Amino acid sequence: MSFFKNLFFPPHPAGTFYPFSVKCKRCGEILQGRVNVYNEPSLELDEKGKPYYTCRKVLIGNGYCFERIEVVFKFDERKRMFDREINGGEFVED
Repeated sequence: MSFFKNLFFPPHPAGTFYPFSVKCKRCGEILQGRVNVYNEPSLELDEKGKPYYTCRKVLIGNGYCFERIEVVFKFDERKRMFDREINGGEFVED
């Protein structure tokens, strides 16, 4: 049975997800999110025609503050992050 499960639903390799944490500027709540680097980023081209991938996430906290925190990640062709931007919060390093 596991043969058919792996055939139709292959396991995710290590490094599939890029986890991140942000802190809301309004209330200070810390939120966690993650990006599936193989499925979520969209292909774009820079001004020189070089391809890169971008992914946009919007996080909203669970507390009383409903501030939207928008995060944009940029990945190279090998799915390594090279740039990130945030609006409404700040990144928290673990």
